[in-house]
Amino acid sequence: MEYVYIIAGFVLLLFGGDYLVKGASGLALKLDVSPMLVGITVVALGTSAPELVVSLSAALKGKPDIAVGNVVGSNIANVALILGFTALLFPIRIKRRTLRLDWIVLMAASILFIALGQNGLLNRWEGALSVGLMTAYISVSYVMERRSDDPQFGSDGVDTKEASRHIALLLFFIIAGSVALVFGAQWLVEGAEILARSFGVSDRVIAITLVSFGTSVPELAASIIAAFKGQKDLSLGNIIGSNLYNLLAVLGITSLVKPIHIAPEIVNVDMWWMLATSFAILPIGIIGMKIGRIGGILLFLAYVCYIALVLIPAS
Repeated sequence: MEYVYIIAGFVLLLFGGDYLVKGASGLALKLDVSPMLVGITVVALGTSAPELVVSLSAALKGKPDIAVGNVVGSNIANVALILGFTALLFPIRIKRRTLRLDWIVLMAASILFIALGQNGLLNRWEGALSVGLMTAYISVSYVMERRSDDPQFGSDGVDTKEASRHIALLLFFIIAGSVALVFGAQWLVEGAEILARSFGVSDRVIAITLVSFGTSVPELAASIIAAFKGQKDLSLGNIIGSNLYNLLAVLGITSLVKPIHIAPEIVNVDMWWMLATSFAILPIGIIGMKIGRIGGILLFLAYVCYIALVLIPAS
């Protein structure tokens, strides 16, 4: 029965996040909000909605290892698995703005998360700090876009055709997507908890492997679709943006609602893998300003090694 919960949860999270983004971005565009602002707020938060709802649900259920492990594992999977796999299919171009601003901010957010988590607890004031920093990042991105000569700057991932839909349909998308996310998160957390008990492994192992992969499905789909459409430079920007939202918005909002305890294994092992995979983007991608197939292989192998290290002690 736990497998039914997990599969149904995955499906609801995938479709819920997709329809939430469609409805919210279409509604925002109808209200004459710029595509760029929609991109860095609605779309980015929408693709991170599965992580947010799962982490919040897990924290409220008293499952902090799932709440934190979901985010850390998702960030590792986004870079090492999803970016690596996408680069295996198509070399990924890197925008200079990505390294000059987004990557640096992601590294700073990762280091801040590690520093705040050393005492094994994310409390409410730390959550408020994270949400404040996310708000500041959005504001800076908006100002930079307004000053840029490139009309496409910062508008990655926005589908402007959604604005042509009837407002009633957009509201239906938002409501249906939100309901699907709530139920998907509940079923995924319940299924993961049952599975962890049946296999005799910790919540952290299930969260790092199964749950984090499930909540990363929207990023996987978005990256592969963008690559097939020839928009290969979108993949990295979307992944870095998603990871940043996971750290600052998802964990920030979750710890604002309820302080989160962090397991020693996550503090001593998983956080550092997350930092290392995020840092690896620079040396792998700075040559030629792209991530080629060799870089993709290295990232993918790093993910395989990490998962093996997580699973071997649990077996």
